[in-house]
Amino acid sequence: MTISRRDLLKAGVGAAALVAMPRPLVAYFGGRPEPVPPIRDVRIKELAFRAIEAAQDAGAAYADVRLTHKRRRVVDQNVFNTLDREELAAGVRVLVDGYWGFASSPVWSPEEMVRLGREAVEHAKANALGVTRAVELAARPVVVDEHWRTPVEIDPFSVSPYEIADHLRGLQVFISRHGRFTAGETRYTMELKAQAFACSDGAYVTQELIGSEGLLVLSYRPRAGEEVRWPLDGLGRAGVGWELFKGQPIRERIERLMEEMKEHAALPAKAVEVGRYQVVCDAEAVARLIDATLAAATELDRAFGYEADAGGTTYVTDPLGMVGALQVASPMLTLSANRSEPGGAATVGWDDEGVRPEEVTLVREGVLVDFQTTRESATWLADYYGRNGRPVASRGCAWAESGIHAPLQRRPNLVVSPGPGDLDFEGAVAGVGNGIAVRGLEIDVDFQGLNGIGFGDRVYEVKNGTRVARILGAGFLFRAPELWKGLVALGGARSSERFGMESVKGQPEQRAGHSVTAPVAVFEQFTVVDALRKA
Repeated sequence: MTISRRDLLKAGVGAAALVAMPRPLVAYFGGRPEPVPPIRDVRIKELAFRAIEAAQDAGAAYADVRLTHKRRRVVDQNVFNTLDREELAAGVRVLVDGYWGFASSPVWSPEEMVRLGREAVEHAKANALGVTRAVELAARPVVVDEHWRTPVEIDPFSVSPYEIADHLRGLQVFISRHGRFTAGETRYTMELKAQAFACSDGAYVTQELIGSEGLLVLSYRPRAGEEVRWPLDGLGRAGVGWELFKGQPIRERIERLMEEMKEHAALPAKAVEVGRYQVVCDAEAVARLIDATLAAATELDRAFGYEADAGGTTYVTDPLGMVGALQVASPMLTLSANRSEPGGAATVGWDDEGVRPEEVTLVREGVLVDFQTTRESATWLADYYGRNGRPVASRGCAWAESGIHAPLQRRPNLVVSPGPGDLDFEGAVAGVGNGIAVRGLEIDVDFQGLNGIGFGDRVYEVKNGTRVARILGAGFLFRAPELWKGLVALGGARSSERFGMESVKGQPEQRAGHSVTAPVAVFEQFTVVDALRKA
């Protein structure tokens, strides 16, 4: 009998592999400790509604509960470095006299659900420092006993850590065979969030959200004392499984990146000449600019100032007066949001209020036309929606890192509509007489997402449509409204790429992933400064 390498790797998950695995978490049912059951187990539904009933009995006008079981595994080329972590949590949120209360715990048991329901009500009463107020929640269909799972090709938790580590080592060996190239940091991260959601209106849904993220850094030493280090694109956070590595032509993409690194290193280097230039940005740079500016500007809670002491505010200072009227960008820019695109890092079956998200346009032909909202914040725009004949509805942006955390309004997947032509990065560069081209930017903005600076290590001088030199230490200053109004060209659909992003919000901080899809773009009159210059 012939034993393949894959069979050997599978068989390797024996006693030694179990050392790297976490011991089962324990939930308590009927006072008996048991391993955590599947999220669709009927006992979890009973736990959830026990918390709802306790909250209502204590005086809650509205209550919802989330029970979460999270798993996270990080594997690099050395399997003995594997990190494996699990977490149980339950969180109950209530409304009492118009004030929110929240309580959470890492314990699943009938007694704990009752305690959390009552404690959340006590928190709401403690928050009720003023007169009774009205909190309206946008209507949504009540869904009962439905389940959703991230559609992945290869469940990452079904793959042996030994097989993953071997695959990563193979890529490192492949890179080392190419002369002056070596592999730097290499790893694969997988996450599973199993969640049950129940609400006092009778809604009950469960879902299993799977996500993956990879990192593979290439190092190139063209000359003694000089090194170029670039990460391989396409491995950012996404709603996919092990196919993030296994389902892509990784080696072909590595070879293309190597050629780009050689071309980059072959160009002469020069210092920045401060000034204003026409700038060509690749898809990643455009995605990061969108995320730092318009993504933040269209978060309705930020626009109303509710994140002022944490995530910040926005330059949309009068959301009710500006929505439907404010020109935030060139007419060629349309920005939409969704939580449903296959592979999106923020894609879900339902948000953390039981809302099934639908795609929505945030900026249409340069005009702000909607915001990212939850069930509560959507009602703040009721007059605007009414004037335009649109129903008051949440955009499905409620999210919490786990049951321990209270839901916040978080960013969905964002998509910039491409231009009508077939323009790509090289084509955009060819159309520039004298200017700058940049691949990838790291963005730093103020608390409003208004003023910012971008830094890039792949910045090029363009003369007569050709990249002629590397520019060292370039910084790109911008004010968001002028930046997007200065947009003069957008790449076509084939130039669009999706990138995984992470945002931080709330106190205590919660981290969430989302995707931004954008094409190549050309901006007029971008201010370029010398970021390395010392005063």
